[in-house]
Amino acid sequence: MFLLENLDAKRSSLVDHLISFKVISLDETEDIKAQTTTSKANDKLLSVLSRKSHQQFQLFLDALDKCELQYICSKIVGRFVNIYAIKLTSVTAYCCKQFCIEHIEV
Repeated sequence: MFLLENLDAKRSSLVDHLISFKVISLDETEDIKAQTTTSKANDKLLSVLSRKSHQQFQLFLDALDKCELQYICSKIVGRFVNIYAIKLTSVTAYCCKQFCIEHIEV
């Protein structure tokens, strides 16, 4: 629920960053932006992200940082690492992705 309520796939620059980082395709972007509400767009984005690799999930975390959505990134990775002390490894990113998939209704 946290991500559904706090992401803003319709108005923030997050989706644009995900395109530039090659995490999501233009078709996926169109599907996300076509949603009628922010909640539905967030749901669609999370659904798309759940099918991405853990390397792409790391890029999603990087995009959150670039969009000044660090509080969301901190919430996701907070139980695994102190993001200010060490850089995320792909193993940690994988664990974070699994946590999101298991604990967020998509």
